[in-house]
Amino acid sequence: MVRLQWIMTGLVVGGASLMLGLGGLQPYGLAQPEGMELPVEAELLKQTAAQRYTQAMLVGYAAAEQGDYHTALINFRRALKVRPGDRYASAAIRNMETSIAQERAEAAKLAEINRLETTLASAVAANDWACAAASVDRLVELVPPTSTDRARLVAYRGELTGLIQSRDNLDQWSTICPGGRV
Repeated sequence: MVRLQWIMTGLVVGGASLMLGLGGLQPYGLAQPEGMELPVEAELLKQTAAQRYTQAMLVGYAAAEQGDYHTALINFRRALKVRPGDRYASAAIRNMETSIAQERAEAAKLAEINRLETTLASAVAANDWACAAASVDRLVELVPPTSTDRARLVAYRGELTGLIQSRDNLDQWSTICPGGRV
């Protein structure tokens, strides 16, 4: 592919034109062949407000469908900028903000689960049954009720209760989680 340099208002930009509101000026010394698409910037300048709104909404919906809520949010905000107060763009923005908040909450929950699993492993290795029990109790709260992991945690908590009741290893009691806090 031949790389063209277009000269516009004294600036050379490799492979692309710099339109900057110049109204689609032809590049210096080059005529645009018929049927050749204008650079993206020129197309954007030619679009009507309705076209910009529709394009932003469609890109937003496509991004949301792919799970890219940040890109969707940006495009829905662009649409709202074109049509201030638009109820569809406003609703889409609220939906994306909710989805982003849910993603963040889920990420925080997973981080907490990972931290608790590490604490649990350390507690078990040190025979710190109080800490292990506290870690399992918190994990049970975080894991969905229908999960098989939750059933395993509940069963494991029963085993830990037996160890705590037998007062096994009192000399190593709560060394990982002082006060039994996780």
